[in-house]
Amino acid sequence: MRETIHIVQPFDRIKRGLMPRQALQYKTGQEASRRAELLASAHAGVVAYSMDVDEEGGDYGQPRVLFTAGEVPELA
Repeated sequence: MRETIHIVQPFDRIKRGLMPRQALQYKTGQEASRRAELLASAHAGVVAYSMDVDEEGGDYGQPRVLFTAGEVPELA
């Protein structure tokens, strides 16, 4: 079954670069964007993105960035 997931990924700066913190999943892209905006001031960087996934088939689509702030690595 194919579905769209909406993820917020915060990052904090450490000596060797950026460290990802716990990713959070939301029901809509709008919720994810709002949460990312709220988290932006508390982290070195934050990104919200949506992605189509089919977990049964192991198929993951390209992430679509909804919001980004600060320092974040490129999404593959």
